[in-house]
Amino acid sequence: MSNWRQYCRNNWKRHLIGALLIFPFGGAMNMVVFCDNCLQEPFLFSYNFWLSFSYSGLAWILFWKGSELLVDFWDLHIPWVVSPIKRFLASVISIIIFVFIAVWALDLFFDLIVLGKTWTETIKSSGAPYWNTLWITLGINVFMHGRGFLIAWRQAAIDNEKLKTEQISSQFNSLKNQVNPHFLFNAMNALSELVYQDQDKAVEFIRKLSSVYRYVLDSKDEEVIPVQDEMKFVTNFVFLQKIRFGENLKVEIGALEGDFFVPPLAIQILVENAIKHNVVSEKDPLTVKVQFKEDTCSIWNSLKEKKVKDSTGIGLENLKARYKYLTDREVIVTKTSKFFEVKLPLLKVKK
Repeated sequence: MSNWRQYCRNNWKRHLIGALLIFPFGGAMNMVVFCDNCLQEPFLFSYNFWLSFSYSGLAWILFWKGSELLVDFWDLHIPWVVSPIKRFLASVISIIIFVFIAVWALDLFFDLIVLGKTWTETIKSSGAPYWNTLWITLGINVFMHGRGFLIAWRQAAIDNEKLKTEQISSQFNSLKNQVNPHFLFNAMNALSELVYQDQDKAVEFIRKLSSVYRYVLDSKDEEVIPVQDEMKFVTNFVFLQKIRFGENLKVEIGALEGDFFVPPLAIQILVENAIKHNVVSEKDPLTVKVQFKEDTCSIWNSLKEKKVKDSTGIGLENLKARYKYLTDREVIVTKTSKFFEVKLPLLKVKK
């Protein structure tokens, strides 16, 4: 009940102002709709006119604000989204009880206190007018509870979408954060091998690596980047790899037409995976082709898989997950005994 008391403390001014506005509106509505001669002289200034006006105004306050408070009460204690069946039953039962009590209380007040009727006269006079008021009150309650249900349903849908967006965004950020250590880990492995083989090349490798990793840092907070920027990075990356493998590594890069975008390091990861998972030697040179056709980028490589694989398992699955966040188009993977190919969707970004 503490939540209900807090609700009353926080909203009493709003309900008071609403009641003051509803009173003249309800009184006027009754005079216009249900009384043919109420707005005519001399009845307009008669006692019966203002009595009917007051009754109608108080009735609207009681039924409208009472129904609103009833909905708010159940919203706090049995929200629609938590237990819809229980809430429905509670609403129906409370509506019936409230309607009978409210109508009887209002009629008794006016008949006994204002008009000074006896109990017998009050009971005899509670015929058609009583039931008319009852049906009007039921209509107001059904409207208010239906409105409460729709508001709760809409808010639940909004909250659900927000939660999905936050979850997907969190997953996407986590995937992006995995890319940086993945690239650095493989670069350090390559450098560790090169140091023992050729120290001069190792120095040049470090210089190129610094410029390459600057791109990684600059793009780490971006969801997508221009394909042209990605390909400059891939070209630098291939330069580093050719220091290690020389002519045993052949990389062909096709021309790109149009303004497209890809996730950061998307193409580089696939080129790197081709080098990482296959034999690169004079006997078995590795060929990698990066081709662009319309809105698709194809990364193709000859296949001569290493018997012992050293893989973190991040690359391709990470890329698929990032694309799932960005587009409905799928990353297509084709593997045969002779080649391995991945087709990446090229994205259009609305400016």
